[in-house]
Amino acid sequence: MADAPEIPEATDPFEKRVAISIAILAVILSFIGSLGDNAKTDSILKTNEATNQWGYFQAKSIKGQIAAMQGTMFAAVSGAQPDETRATEIARLKAEAERYEKEKEDIKKVAETLRATAEQDSKVNDRCDRGSLMMQIAIVICSVAILSRWHAFWFAGVALGAAGAVVGATAFFM
Repeated sequence: MADAPEIPEATDPFEKRVAISIAILAVILSFIGSLGDNAKTDSILKTNEATNQWGYFQAKSIKGQIAAMQGTMFAAVSGAQPDETRATEIARLKAEAERYEKEKEDIKKVAETLRATAEQDSKVNDRCDRGSLMMQIAIVICSVAILSRWHAFWFAGVALGAAGAVVGATAFFM
């Protein structure tokens, strides 16, 4: 197994400042990236749950429509004066159809809430992605500052990193 290459120590104070700023940017980047990944996962899960609720809504719609049609057909077959058993069955089918309609309203509210939560999580993820991108570019610019020894690159990298950190941090408040 080959020996690991020796990593040179930073002896210049400028190199040390840049290296520390890169390390700080990398730590902040990891927090923002983690928040974005969690928000993306939550968004996918909530979207899936909302889809399941809409399928449940559809099933209730079909069942309600079938109950209503059965009640109508039963009433038509029974004639003007259905006997007590038929009247009871017609009333039960009508009540069942109404129950399905009421249940659909509750399911719809849950599905819409889940969809709104998924959209919010998606916005958080998008914000974190923008902040992460800015932080990654800032790290590259700071790395170029070490190679070129231009303080302007370091200032630009730190400024872009700070802006990325602010953009990413605002995702916590969405």
